[in-house]
Amino acid sequence: MNKSKSNSKLPKAWKLIVFGLIGAIFGYALSSGSFAVPQHIDFSLSLIYEYDILFAVLMLMVLVLLIANVTGLFRLKTMKEPSQSSDLPITPKEKLFSATMKFSNYNIIISFITMALAMAYAMRSVSVDRENTYMLVNLIVSVVLFIIVAVLQNRTLAIFNQMYPHRKINFNASTSKETERELFAEMDEGEQWIVYRSAYSAYKTANAMLIGGIVFFLIYSVAFGFTPLPIIVLGLVWLGQNMAYHREVNRQYR
Repeated sequence: MNKSKSNSKLPKAWKLIVFGLIGAIFGYALSSGSFAVPQHIDFSLSLIYEYDILFAVLMLMVLVLLIANVTGLFRLKTMKEPSQSSDLPITPKEKLFSATMKFSNYNIIISFITMALAMAYAMRSVSVDRENTYMLVNLIVSVVLFIIVAVLQNRTLAIFNQMYPHRKINFNASTSKETERELFAEMDEGEQWIVYRSAYSAYKTANAMLIGGIVFFLIYSVAFGFTPLPIIVLGLVWLGQNMAYHREVNRQYR
């Protein structure tokens, strides 16, 4: 038993050693001047206007998810309810609703990021009239898309209330926290277990992505110039997430 445990620890130890060697080699190569690092790299992704490719890709993603959301809502409206005697753990209509809800959630996030980037970009002072027109159109389109996505998500949640009348989402609640608490209280033990398992999986994934983001900006700072703000922000988010996790654990043990 102890032998198997020690064997399972070997790959992890070797991974740490390999990653440490790679980091040491990379750091030595940069500090010794073995290869020249470009001082000015353009990340604007542009064809005609600055960042036009970036905004085009983001808005295309929003439109694709928008079409998927609308298609899902239309199919949900026309799909018949399954028979009560069905032994399936999840019905085709519930499976379709789950996919539609995922599309809606992803689209809210992407459309919000697009709108935030467009706002930040539009607040720059530009002397060229053509550039100002592009920024204004970009901002208006991103705001309109976000409003449409938000309305569609509200419609998707309304269908949830129709499908599950015994666990309706209360849109009139004073806070979103109160709505979440009411919804969670109406779940049975199996559904609550799924929520806890999913939340823990999301917590682990977010931890890994935050660490990866910090390492990426660390390498970026070493290669192209010291950039502390992204590292600080990601570090604070990482700290805040773990504080919230441990606070909830302590609260459950009281």
